[in-house]
Amino acid sequence: MLRQLAATWLVGSSVTGTIAVLFTSDGGGLPFRPLALFSGQALFTLAVLLLALALATFAIGWRTQDAGWLPRGGRGVLLWTILVAGGGLGGWGFAAAVTFHAEFSLTAQLILAYTCGGLPFALIAAMLAKPHLVNAVAAMVTAIALLIGVLLLDGRISTLVAYLQMLFWPAATEW
Repeated sequence: MLRQLAATWLVGSSVTGTIAVLFTSDGGGLPFRPLALFSGQALFTLAVLLLALALATFAIGWRTQDAGWLPRGGRGVLLWTILVAGGGLGGWGFAAAVTFHAEFSLTAQLILAYTCGGLPFALIAAMLAKPHLVNAVAAMVTAIALLIGVLLLDGRISTLVAYLQMLFWPAATEW
């Protein structure tokens, strides 16, 4: 189980750190570069990174099937991959919005992305691990992280919506 969590954290951090570099280079005065402003090469790089994340997460899940309580075999590993990669990206996106809103420096954000970017992935994997105590601890740490994030967002979920709008529809939000 520890190998699974460590590998998941390592893969999540390395990929999300590199994705963070893509999003924060050439923002043009915006906190990050919206997808609409990505060049073809940057979009291709983003797609390759997301594919690498999915494949690496699947490989980790396949090699460590005994660590979790999901069924063994292809379906269980695929479900584990979807939950860990999807939930991890969602958690990482939430953390990114919090750090942007809290006005962390770009250097601090990139350091956090490369070192702690894998934490949401590892927390989801820990919630799917066999020992119930690990599940409970992961759920508690996740709840605390979400609470701290909401507090740093001044309790306004509308901030998250504004960042999502900027990511997909940059003209919808003025900064």
